[in-house]
Amino acid sequence: MANEKQANEARRQLGGSLLKQGAHAVGVEDGKTYGKKGFVIVAHVPPQQKTEIPSSLSFSTGDGEVEIPVVVERSEPFKPE
Repeated sequence: MANEKQANEARRQLGGSLLKQGAHAVGVEDGKTYGKKGFVIVAHVPPQQKTEIPSSLSFSTGDGEVEIPVVVERSEPFKPE
């Protein structure tokens, strides 16, 4: 179970890999919304895109390894008007 600080640090360090795998945005949210404990990384992926987003990411901290769940949300990329 990751706290908010750990999830944000993992997003900062590992979010680029999710973008390369097809996510158009990567965020951190309270896991309660998704039925998870702690905080999760949310990968926003276009609805029609087929992609292999991992279900979790491992992140090393000074206290050891933390497994952070990754939730995939299907959404259209933001388009400025």
